[in-house]
Amino acid sequence: MIAFADLAGQSALIGQLQHDFARGSYVHAYLLTGPGGTGKRSAAQLCTMAALCRGEHKPCGACGPCRRVLSGTHPDVHTVVPEKGKQIIGVGVMREMLDTVAVKSFEDGAKVILIPQAERMNAAAQNCLLKTLEEPPERTVFFLITDQPAALLPTIVSRCRVVRFHPLTEEACQKRLIALGQSPEMAKKKARIAEGCVGRALEIDDGQLDLRMELTHSVFSVHHPADALGVVNMYKEDKERQKLVLDTLEIALRDILVQQAGGASVADAGYAREALDYASRVPLSGGLTLMETLRRARVMLASNVAFTSAFETVLNYTTLTPTGWICTTA
Repeated sequence: MIAFADLAGQSALIGQLQHDFARGSYVHAYLLTGPGGTGKRSAAQLCTMAALCRGEHKPCGACGPCRRVLSGTHPDVHTVVPEKGKQIIGVGVMREMLDTVAVKSFEDGAKVILIPQAERMNAAAQNCLLKTLEEPPERTVFFLITDQPAALLPTIVSRCRVVRFHPLTEEACQKRLIALGQSPEMAKKKARIAEGCVGRALEIDDGQLDLRMELTHSVFSVHHPADALGVVNMYKEDKERQKLVLDTLEIALRDILVQQAGGASVADAGYAREALDYASRVPLSGGLTLMETLRRARVMLASNVAFTSAFETVLNYTTLTPTGWICTTA
C-alpha cells in the first residue's frame, strides 16, 4: 500500500491533508489539481482510507474499511465517471450520484465522492453538483481531481479547498525513479519526458520510448507541414497515441527551445538526427510558434474535435521554410 510519505515532493500539502483526515477535521470538498502523474489520485485514495479507517493510526491499511477502499469495494465510496461510451459526465450521472449521498451510509461512517476527471463534467452536471456543495450533507467529502481547473465553474472552485500538486525537478524525479527500481539511464530519460511527474514517468514503457524516437524522426523530417498528416492519420483512431503524439512533440520542442536559449543540448536527450538538425537551424521564434500551434491542437482535442481536423487547423497556421517552421496567420 502506498503511504502519504511516498508522495514525493509534496510534503507540505500532504502533511496538511494527513493532519486533516487523521483527526477528522476535513472540509466537505477538496479540489486536487496539478499535472498528471503528481500524486493527486493517490492522495485522494489515502484521504479516503483515513476518513473511513477504524485503526489507531489513519490510514492503517489493515482494517476492513481500508482494505475495501484499496479493493474498490467500499459501499460508501462512489466514483463519478462518464457513462460507457461517452466522454462527458452528464447531469443524469451526477443526479444519480447525488441520490446516493442522500441515503444513510452503509457502514455508519463518512461517505466519499471521487470525481477523478472533474473537467469532464458538462455545465448542467456542474450546476447540479454546485447545489449540493452549497448545502453539503453531513459526513460527506467530495474529491474533485483535475489537471484542467479552468474547466470548472468558479463557484465550484470557491466552495472547495484547493490543493495544488507540483512536479519534481528532473533530478529529484530521476532519483525517485531509481529508488523505485529503474536503471539510472532509463530514469533519466523518463524523468525528462515526464517533466518531473513521477506517476507519468512510471507509465512510460520501452515501446513508448521507441515510438517517441520514431515520431520525432517522422515529423521533423517532413518537407511540408501537410506531410505531417501522414503521421497523424496513423493514430486517428487511437486516443492514447494522439496524446502521445502531442506530448512527444511538445517535449522535443521544449528541449529545443531550452538549447536555443542557451541551456542544455538536446543531444543529451537522445533525439533523432532530424530533431537535432532542426535545433541547429531553427530560430527561437520559429520554435515558439510551433509550440503554440501544438497547444492549439491540444485545446481543440479537449473540446472533442477530431484529431486530424485539429492538426489540419494547426497546419493552416504553419509553413516550412529553409530556416524552420513559422506561423503564416496571426
